Amino acid sequence: MTEHYDLIVVGAGPGGSSTAYYSSRAGLKTLLIDRQGFPRDKTCGDGLMPHAASEVALMGLGDWLNEPHHGKFTGFSMYTRTAFLRQGVPPTLHGPHGYVIRREETDAKLLERAISAGAEFRAKVRATDLLRVPTGEVTGIRAAQDGETVRFDAPLVVVADGVGGFAGEGMKAHQNAVARRQYFRDVDGPNKEDLHIFITEDINSHGAGYGWVFYFGDGRANVGAGVSTRALARTGRNLKAFFDRFLEEPELAGWLRRAEPEGPPRSWSLKMGMWGARRHAQGVLAVGDAGSMIHPISGEGVGYAMESGRLAATWAHQAHARRDFSASTLSGYERQLRRQRAREHLSGQAMVSLVPSLGMMEPLFKACEKDAEARRTLMESFTGDAPVYSLLRHPRTLATALRDGVGTALRTRVGGS
Repeated sequence: MTEHYDLIVVGAGPGGSSTAYYSSRAGLKTLLIDRQGFPRDKTCGDGLMPHAASEVALMGLGDWLNEPHHGKFTGFSMYTRTAFLRQGVPPTLHGPHGYVIRREETDAKLLERAISAGAEFRAKVRATDLLRVPTGEVTGIRAAQDGETVRFDAPLVVVADGVGGFAGEGMKAHQNAVARRQYFRDVDGPNKEDLHIFITEDINSHGAGYGWVFYFGDGRANVGAGVSTRALARTGRNLKAFFDRFLEEPELAGWLRRAEPEGPPRSWSLKMGMWGARRHAQGVLAVGDAGSMIHPISGEGVGYAMESGRLAATWAHQAHARRDFSASTLSGYERQLRRQRAREHLSGQAMVSLVPSLGMMEPLFKACEKDAEARRTLMESFTGDAPVYSLLRHPRTLATALRDGVGTALRTRVGGS
């Protein structure tokens, strides 16, 4: 017998669980499915920026965030070819710190909250088809469960399956970055209250990317590196080669000298930047990674996934109140999302497009080393707390960076002629 729901959410990551939590609290009969069982590992950098922590706390998990085995960061340390930048977490309404928590634990906790709010959860159910009538209205989904085909009916479906293949229909954008991480115990680096970012020459020689070390609160660390797919195409190297080379960077190698790896490295792909994807259609909304809600510079996605899930639940409730699931009604979700996030995402995407290698920003990094206000703005633009064009508030530092950049280019040109 076919089961009927007000809303079906496909994917139980942060975006899906957030959607299910808020839609259930609003009174919608909500089905949440995932092709995997829980708890399950999700390859990630594990960092929760302050705005992400704020979204987690909104779901009633503020005390859980502060459990002692979770890492808590209050600043950033950035290492470039010629500069070292250290900056506290930018002051925002979201608080003065973020967290480092394994996604296996975060996702399980968010799912638990969705279920407690009334969502029905079914694990190991893989959505295969979005069902529509000839006039275009969505009627539900077809899925595979225990080797059998099952059907669930609903007039509205939220796609939250990340880079999965469900309900693509031209909505999802192509991945443009890949990343790899490994857990280590006893990493002997400084300032464990910081997120450590490495903008290395190797990673940025033919594209943009960075490496990282994020500390938990129990003696372990997440060590990883991400590169653009452009870098892979231009160099002919694979992600493993970039990651292995990052572990050999002199400073990091010293930190890892006595460290013990915990498990093998794991990789994943992602679409950074909200442009290029469609997040609504008749009877369909897309949230989180499925809607390309990943910051184009930092690569952070958990907070944006949860925020988009919260907004999607609001518009699901609105659509039911109107009994109208048209693309026109659901476009309100897209407009609201853009009002809240377009500035930092669009400006970040523009910077990534215009400056294909972070190594080209070396003069700016060096200039910000001596200007605390400009350094803070730079970090805010990297974390998504401010649009990149906020750097225009610091014309002297930008002028210094431009002068030094032009001088370096001329010296290189003369030396090579």
